[in-house]
Amino acid sequence: MLYAEKMKLQSLLIILLSFFASCSYLPEEVVLDSDIVLEETPNYIALSPKNAVPQATGILFYPGGLVDPHAYIEAFQELVSADNRQVVILKVSANLAITNTNKAYRCKDDFEEVQNWIIGGHSLGGVVACMDAANHREAYKGLFLLGAYSASDLNDWSAPVLLMTAELDGLTDIEKVIENEVKLPPRIDIANLSDFPITSTAGQTIYHEIPGGNHSQFGAYGAQEGDGVANISLEQQQGEVRDFLRAFMAANDL
Repeated sequence: MLYAEKMKLQSLLIILLSFFASCSYLPEEVVLDSDIVLEETPNYIALSPKNAVPQATGILFYPGGLVDPHAYIEAFQELVSADNRQVVILKVSANLAITNTNKAYRCKDDFEEVQNWIIGGHSLGGVVACMDAANHREAYKGLFLLGAYSASDLNDWSAPVLLMTAELDGLTDIEKVIENEVKLPPRIDIANLSDFPITSTAGQTIYHEIPGGNHSQFGAYGAQEGDGVANISLEQQQGEVRDFLRAFMAANDL
């Protein structure tokens, strides 16, 4: 390819990324818990417990497509302040995780106190989390998906997986979730938290649908075009996500 053509393509890419960035969904205002230390770099937002050593297992998270990463602070901060988890929310180019696959793997070594990691993501970020896990299977002890599916083949992965959808989600393609079920470990449906296994779910995928929830309430960035209208509050939906994540990590000694 000629130099001039390369420069044109690079310029076009920059314009497209700038356009998508300008269309991103911005976070709602959040009051940071006083027991949390927030560190922000060009690559991530790190939420750390202020007065305690983080637990051995931390959380790496890819945001949804066109969603500002700050929109997930509200969803995860209680896991930091109450449970002493290290949470790292990745920043990705143009707020599109697909532009920065494997970024979680590159950033995790910045946190020496954390021995193990689970990786997760919302929507497009969940798809990219699966790509990262498929590329670095030994690096992660578990995977969780919020309104997402796997396009990567992880059906023989020995780690546990949690996949959460929402009843009134107007953006997650449920047909895609079902179609790509074969790319994840075998499915177990859990309707209620009280039925969550208390022993290891390694090599299995726990599926849970949040009644009354929608797509955008997995984060905190207001209504997303095309989404359904939730009939539960943001706090209820995010609380259910945290409760299932806690059960998931407890069952698997994470």
